[in-house]
Amino acid sequence: MKKTILAILVCGILVIGLTGCGKTKNEFDVGDKSDIQTSQSDITLSIKDGTLTNIGATLILKNNSDKLLRYDEIYEIEIKQNGEWHKINAELDFNAPLWKLEQQSSKEIELNWEHGYGKLAKGEYRIIKEVYFEKESEQKFYISAEFTIE
Repeated sequence: MKKTILAILVCGILVIGLTGCGKTKNEFDVGDKSDIQTSQSDITLSIKDGTLTNIGATLILKNNSDKLLRYDEIYEIEIKQNGEWHKINAELDFNAPLWKLEQQSSKEIELNWEHGYGKLAKGEYRIIKEVYFEKESEQKFYISAEFTIE
């Protein structure tokens, strides 16, 4: 009986120990070099002063054009390594609503990336969003906001 209990305890300790050896929420898998080209013309993306943390930020999306802009909740975060942007492999879940941003206006978008990316370590990053003008949905383009975690 004592041997059975001891065996169960040893197995339990091994299972707990092995499951703790994976990646923590502060680590992520850096992927391939990014091929995304961003545009910063009449549409800009920036981070609101005082909102950046290692788990989130508030973005400011500005439409300085004379066209109606469309966007969704989807975004990506990339990391700069050796002067080049790289994708961060992460499992991300987003809602599917499509939002509009009127001409000559702006919108604040609150992000919390801890669930998908974890806490970002020190480094240079950029958030990328895909947007398009309402009557030109086949001509999507990317905008980005670069930031540094100290």
